[in-house]
Amino acid sequence: MKKRIVFITVLVFWSVISFSGGWIAYSRLGPVLDPKPSANPLLDEVWAYVRSSFVGAIPSDTVRNYGEIKGALATLDDRWTVFIEPQPRAIEREHLAGQFGGIGVNVHQGSDGSIIMSPLLDSPAQMAGIMEGDVLVGIDGVLLPAKPDLNNVASRVRGNIGTTVRITVLRQGKQLEFTIIRKAIVVPSVDWHIITGTSSISPTIGYIAIHQFTEHTGTEVQQALRQLREQHSQAYIVDLRDNGGGLLNTAVNVASEFLDSGTVLFERRRGQPDVSFPATKQPDGVYREPMAVLINGNTASAAEIVAGAIQDNQRGKLIGQKTFGKGSVQSIFDLSDGSSVHITSAEWLTPKKRTIDGVGLMPDIVVARPTVAGQNGQDTQLDRALAELHAALAQQVQ
Repeated sequence: MKKRIVFITVLVFWSVISFSGGWIAYSRLGPVLDPKPSANPLLDEVWAYVRSSFVGAIPSDTVRNYGEIKGALATLDDRWTVFIEPQPRAIEREHLAGQFGGIGVNVHQGSDGSIIMSPLLDSPAQMAGIMEGDVLVGIDGVLLPAKPDLNNVASRVRGNIGTTVRITVLRQGKQLEFTIIRKAIVVPSVDWHIITGTSSISPTIGYIAIHQFTEHTGTEVQQALRQLREQHSQAYIVDLRDNGGGLLNTAVNVASEFLDSGTVLFERRRGQPDVSFPATKQPDGVYREPMAVLINGNTASAAEIVAGAIQDNQRGKLIGQKTFGKGSVQSIFDLSDGSSVHITSAEWLTPKKRTIDGVGLMPDIVVARPTVAGQNGQDTQLDRALAELHAALAQQVQ
């Protein structure tokens, strides 16, 4: 029995030595390198090892290059300096333009990964017969995978105005196919309406919700103010909740609709004096009527510029919750293949030169927002804004 144990031990020992010797000998053999000189020889050396040793599939040169760019930018330790690949960059460009060629559907991903559609009113999709809740399962005859990428789906459905797209949907267990001509789809960034009380003496309040700051937002806000004024609005609520921002110039123009003078923001760049952006008086602006601004934790970037301008110029009160705190400027450089790089190049400051980035704006009146459509549909933040405006209007009468 003892001899057998010794034999096994020795066998295992020599196996370990043999394996280790083989690994060491193999590791001392260098990879096959490209003989041409390289701008980054160390990186080429790493990829040569990957090509000779990696057990999985080797990514294409394009995918590898994208990864290298993202890794290099990550060394800047700035979450807003990023590389955007061509497909999401095209979608981003369309969102900021506020218009794109498409069929007019909102899509979201269900819990099972399926793509669920909701057609816009009077859109090509609705006119063709697409219904709320239809599940998109194929585009131009190609079935989608079980859990498709939402950005990829959106970019394939969109396209040049006048072209056609053939989509396959699943409805109540049946597959249906629709051929739809793409049209110009304008995405509204502003909603507005009048809020009136139940009493005959209740004031008339104009409500304006700005969802993002696109190329069309300034015009939409002007249209909202004209219509609300025609309906005898006496005060205004600007709702910036869940507004993730957008274009700087648009934010300056929108803030100027409520400020007849003063500064909207300061921009600070490395090694340069601060640059001020003054309010420019607008023909449709409202400068004397009481106003309030609703904000929350998703109010960010350009939306924080507008909120900060209103607060620092003492034009109205901010009501709700602390904002996100995104106060830096990204310069967007489009690249040759349709991708882009966003580089943080400046910082935004409020008119009183308060820092927004990483800090956010504190509301003048803190009010928690109910979850999921509120308690019994009640919006406590909106209710508080209405109460503040009612009090301000009553004080004017006195």
